[in-house]
Amino acid sequence: MGNKETRNRLIEVTKRLLTEGNSLETLTARHISSEAGVNLAMINYCFKSKDELLKIAVEEIVATEFYKYVDVKSDNSTAKEQLRNILYHVCKAMLKYSSLTRMSIPYIMLNEEISLPYDIMPFIKKHYEGKKDETQCKVIAFHIVYTMQLIFYRSKDFFKYSGIDVDDEAMMEEFLDSQLDLFLGRE
Repeated sequence: MGNKETRNRLIEVTKRLLTEGNSLETLTARHISSEAGVNLAMINYCFKSKDELLKIAVEEIVATEFYKYVDVKSDNSTAKEQLRNILYHVCKAMLKYSSLTRMSIPYIMLNEEISLPYDIMPFIKKHYEGKKDETQCKVIAFHIVYTMQLIFYRSKDFFKYSGIDVDDEAMMEEFLDSQLDLFLGRE
């Protein structure tokens, strides 16, 4: 098995173990390597650390949730409604995997290239249909994505501050709607 195949196998096994409910506390590098059928040292060889492997696996899990709904289009839906549907499902995934996403959010926000807002840019552009230029749309997409990430990461502190519990699905949905109204306006 080549390095690329080993790397991919480790990611896939880690994703499977995480989605099967293994907690971060019980999921060890030894467990991952054993399930993948590779030498324990391959985790550090293919990734900087077990944490790097976990971060990649979590990102792929959430990205899968995003892309599951990004192609769901309705001729009757506005761009804002389509974006809301997608973000709602991503937020549900973030709730479902909250212990995992809380671990990866700081790394994504502080260390990775800013790329996640590009995923929602088509909806922002369509919503404004030429009323906002590219830069304005990028800033709006950035605000939506990074505000949501920060709120989910600091959900307990945000609840103390605002009284909004984004860990509760109904309150999360209400918060999502208020954010979209704030950044995209009411329809």
